[in-house]
Amino acid sequence: MFKYLILTIFALGLSLSGFAQDENPIIVMAAQGKIAYQAPGYSSKSLSAGAALKSTGTLTLKAKSTATLFFNGQFQQVKGEKTASLLSLFPEKDGLSKLNFEQSFNDYLIAAVMMAGNPQNPKDAWGTITGQKGKGDGWGTITGQKGKGDGWGTITGQKGKGDGWGTISGQKGKGDGWGGKGNTISTIEPFGKIRSATQVFRWSKPAGAQNYTLEIKNSKGETLVKTTAQDTTLSLELDPAKFKEGQQYLWEVSSAGVKSNTLTFEFGTSKDQTAAIQKAETAAAYSTNPAVVQGLMRAIALEQGEWYIDAVKAYQDAHQIDPKNTLVNLMHAAFWMRNGPKPMAEQAFKQK
Repeated sequence: MFKYLILTIFALGLSLSGFAQDENPIIVMAAQGKIAYQAPGYSSKSLSAGAALKSTGTLTLKAKSTATLFFNGQFQQVKGEKTASLLSLFPEKDGLSKLNFEQSFNDYLIAAVMMAGNPQNPKDAWGTITGQKGKGDGWGTITGQKGKGDGWGTITGQKGKGDGWGTISGQKGKGDGWGGKGNTISTIEPFGKIRSATQVFRWSKPAGAQNYTLEIKNSKGETLVKTTAQDTTLSLELDPAKFKEGQQYLWEVSSAGVKSNTLTFEFGTSKDQTAAIQKAETAAAYSTNPAVVQGLMRAIALEQGEWYIDAVKAYQDAHQIDPKNTLVNLMHAAFWMRNGPKPMAEQAFKQK
């Protein structure tokens, strides 16, 4: 079994343990130009995307600089040469917060940040977010183990021998079915709702496997497709006469007596797909946010609608827009931590 992501967090020196239990940090979603941050007992001359800030701090921007900030369901942009108090950007509001997409986006964002603050605790920091239907991790309120966060900036994986997925290593002496080791097979994709009839099926590689058998069944257990492959990916054209909109299908892979876990997918409707995306695109702050933040908003909306593979594509597109944005990789990694398999989270974070 793989260890969970081991993240060494440093650079900004901000301590997540310094936040009160009911206090969320202000997150830098995107940053361009020269931006400095100062708070009681701490200062930084260079601020980048992914930084977690206290509301008691102050930002100082040089000319032509821009920072996109997020806090408790609110986006704010700071532009141009100026000094701004974070308290003035996010004043306290009376009454109940309005339930909207930005509020749900907040849950996913804080989940990713708190994962970085306490990666060793697999039951920590996932808010009310669950993965696939019936297969969520069951993690409740964001708790973030106190006293062990050390703030963050640059995040790296555990050093040492990898097994074909970044720097991930399984327990010593126990292969876990990745990178040609171990005796298990983990299915990767597709899962959730899909639209295209052409699908690439992916799974992990255990030790000694030379040939694989991929089988797709309907909800009644009837085999619709059974084929072989010599690699851990296989592109299939799914016959629309067999695969219908709104129906669920199960697939698994076996090799030399070793059988994988089962993943479920269904053909969603274009109407449902459009509705999922519009949750993000009709949000009040969407049009004014930079493209990379818009991409993150679409990714979360797609995941909420169970369009998981499209959500992955949205994260990858956001990374292409801003390859140096650490927060993009971290939120992408958090996606895989929710939905598995966990080695994909390491790979997502290390994407360059």
